[in-house]
Amino acid sequence: MQRPFEVAPETFILPSSLPVPLPGFGHIPINSYLIKSREPVLIDTGMAIEKEEWLKALESLIDPKELKWIWITHDDADHTGNIQDVLRMAPDAKIVTNIIGVARMETAWPIHLGQCYLMKQGETLDVGDRTLTAVRPPVFDSPATMGAYDDKSKAYISADCFGAFVPEPVEDANDVPQDALAQGFGMFNTANHPWIHLVDNSKFESVLNVVREMNPQTILSCHLPPAHGRTDEFLKALAALPDSDPFLGFNQVEVDEIMAQVNAGQAPEANGS
Repeated sequence: MQRPFEVAPETFILPSSLPVPLPGFGHIPINSYLIKSREPVLIDTGMAIEKEEWLKALESLIDPKELKWIWITHDDADHTGNIQDVLRMAPDAKIVTNIIGVARMETAWPIHLGQCYLMKQGETLDVGDRTLTAVRPPVFDSPATMGAYDDKSKAYISADCFGAFVPEPVEDANDVPQDALAQGFGMFNTANHPWIHLVDNSKFESVLNVVREMNPQTILSCHLPPAHGRTDEFLKALAALPDSDPFLGFNQVEVDEIMAQVNAGQAPEANGS
């Protein structure tokens, strides 16, 4: 993990990343967030493989007993890895999710409705000094996905949407070279959301308009360094995805060829097609 830091007023990132085990992909950021509102909100709970580091990072920002809400953007393991540990440390906190999130999470660990505060898309949660609105991002890989728009900080925590492979971990999306960010953005969002090539462009544009009209000043993706003032740019990049080339990945023969080139001192391009 990298050190936590403030990314918007009273909003902190707990940043981490994983190197992608193929040349050309770099790293995938894996972020969770803490909003120090009057009723503190933790958004996602990191990866289980770095539990000790992640819990220490959380404790450096807040006494977990003070947490009132644990907002789960969706049920994937990199977003719920330490949820049981957090619940033990924050016994009064409620899990903010939807009914699909409950159904999916209870296949991995015991969960009961008394632990949860269930929301529908478009509903709001008053956390004392601000309101969080459940806004499903334009692209997602779980039916339980529920992003959060903070009306005080004007930040949109967008789950996997707007993610990108980046060459190296950095603290701001502006620190990623533009060409590398554009390539990593396209690769990640087509790989993670392969259904994007099936959508009707006009209908997709209406979905993008939900975020455009919300006009967040900061995009806080769980898989991108914090991005300030780039919402329009990112929405245009999403709008281009339905007509882009699909991400096909690699089979074993192709991986063996790539690794043979690497071992021979060459630098193959990892385009996933």
